[in-house]
Amino acid sequence: MEHRLASNDAQPESAPLQSGGPRVLFLNPPHRAPLMRRYMCTYASPLCLLPPHELLQLATCAREWSGAEVEVLDAIAEARNESSVHARLRQYAPDVLVALAGVDSIADDMACLDRIKASFPEMPVAVFGYYPTTFPETVLQNSKADFILRGEPEAVLSDFLLARRQARPFDTIPALAGRRSDGTIFANAERRIEDLDQLPFPDYALVNIRNYAEGLLGGPCGAILSTRGCPFRCSYCTPAFGRSLFMRSPESVVAEMQSLIGAGARVIRFLDDTFTVNKKRVMDICRLILERNVRVQWACLSRVDTLDREMLDWMKRAGCVRVLVGVESYSGKVLKYLRKGIDPKTINSQLQLVREAGIEIWGFILLGSPVETEEDFQATRSGVMDSPLDFIGINILTPYKGTPFFEQVRDEIDFSLIPYRCRFKDGAIARIAAERERRLYRDFFLRPAIIWRLRRFALRFPGLSLHLAYMILRYRGRKFRVHDTPDLS
Repeated sequence: MEHRLASNDAQPESAPLQSGGPRVLFLNPPHRAPLMRRYMCTYASPLCLLPPHELLQLATCAREWSGAEVEVLDAIAEARNESSVHARLRQYAPDVLVALAGVDSIADDMACLDRIKASFPEMPVAVFGYYPTTFPETVLQNSKADFILRGEPEAVLSDFLLARRQARPFDTIPALAGRRSDGTIFANAERRIEDLDQLPFPDYALVNIRNYAEGLLGGPCGAILSTRGCPFRCSYCTPAFGRSLFMRSPESVVAEMQSLIGAGARVIRFLDDTFTVNKKRVMDICRLILERNVRVQWACLSRVDTLDREMLDWMKRAGCVRVLVGVESYSGKVLKYLRKGIDPKTINSQLQLVREAGIEIWGFILLGSPVETEEDFQATRSGVMDSPLDFIGINILTPYKGTPFFEQVRDEIDFSLIPYRCRFKDGAIARIAAERERRLYRDFFLRPAIIWRLRRFALRFPGLSLHLAYMILRYRGRKFRVHDTPDLS
């Protein structure tokens, strides 16, 4: 059940503390691979890295709402190892450590935090993310973490910091999970923030914005989350905070774009699950961008059935240069199985609207459904090859626990949270999906038309383009291991 904060309750219990606030370090944990962590997903990101939006938002709220002294340590962007993180912790001496735990990387991340806790036993360690929110008892029982910030973390962290300052019990704080003094675990219900306009803009002075870029668009890159929640019912997705959708006002969104430009951003990525979910709102944002003469390139995520010619024309005029669309499959059977709610016959005509608006279009493809046959794969391959897509990214379906899809195939899954395992017991499903992934990448990218279309990137980003070309060419070899997961479990 979602518990919602009314507009005047979005902030924590007290007014901002003016002085003497706690020192809090916000950590994007180190990892051996270039890893992009979000609240609801984690993926290897060898070509670019987006800003750690959730950490920046949370740190800014802790400073503005609780008077905390804050630091954001993005160990991924700064290429820090654990020893370097420990050294910084000794130097900064935070009162509290707050870390984002990834999804596929959950076991690695919690092990890293356990080692930090062993070295700094008096420092409370709080964690947030999809798996800690969904399974707080399991995470607390199998790690040394002290607290979990469930769901949207801003208000619960500020309430926690206030209770800590006032020496009050923690086990009545909404959306907090942790251990009582007797060792028993409490896990209070999540709550939603309805009025997102009350959140302060993330402060990019806390990081080096030059470390972040949008793939093959460059940087410096800033990120905006203009909505929270997802109203769609895809069975395989880890929901971002819940199904109920709350949206920021166009005025707030455009003001944050201006703030990011002032911080040095030349590219902005909208992180919303479906930025185009509300046509009128998107067009209002675009009109305001033009009225305020906001000049910046931006990209967003979309669904096939929310694309609209008039809206796309406004987006193009307002600076949108890329739309990333979750196509997933061209098989009606697979789409129905995944509860995607899309008619495959409409996909390419809808994608063509983006091309006709003069906007670059990237598509995400999802392989490895248990019901996917070679015939289904060939339907997807044909659809992709006939599409106007400029670029594709392929994912292999993972049955994340907590999703309807996991419950649908529960008896077929080998799952453990810590240590992390999440795979089908039938290994042939993954092997076949990996082989199809290799074939589709090879067939799509090694076409003269796509190579010619991508030539412009070679001039702007020669290093990245060479890396990308190397990765694509490796798909010609049958022994290349595809779709490596970021966790080493």
